[in-house]
Amino acid sequence: MELAIEKVTSSEVSKRFGFYYDEAMTHPIAVERNGAARVVMLPASEFERLARLDHIALTPQELSDEAYRSVRTAQPRAEAVELNHLLD
Repeated sequence: MELAIEKVTSSEVSKRFGFYYDEAMTHPIAVERNGAARVVMLPASEFERLARLDHIALTPQELSDEAYRSVRTAQPRAEAVELNHLLD
């Protein structure tokens, strides 16, 4: 599913900044320049949420050798194993 995003020219945003500022509080607004979306306006709280998610997952190459070994050799706790029947 692709996110539909409203696209507006930079000159239109310049003319009606207050309007698009308010609109961006409810949905992202892509600002186009020379026919290409260059920036997206969205609430600061949404930007902060996305920034926190930016690096939650690491590739194995990003892990230290010690962290990689820890993940590879990790064993589930006994109470977790006891819950396996819920997956059946």
